[in-house]
Amino acid sequence: MGDTERPSGYEMIRGGLHRAGRAVPIPKGHLYLALARAGWRGEDGPLSLDLIRRLRLLDRRLSALYLPPDHEAAA
Repeated sequence: MGDTERPSGYEMIRGGLHRAGRAVPIPKGHLYLALARAGWRGEDGPLSLDLIRRLRLLDRRLSALYLPPDHEAAA
């Protein structure tokens, strides 16, 4: 399974970003702009690891404040 298909643990639910069932408190305007730049298609459901990596690279504020790197990603 490639990274584009591997789940990241993040998912969109009713227009909000969630991880492990909990909402990630990113302001929606900031979230949607970053998601659009990263290539999100506007659908609810799990987000790929590749998409989360692109989000982290595109906006350092997102990676520092809301999307910390996964410890298991190095394994």
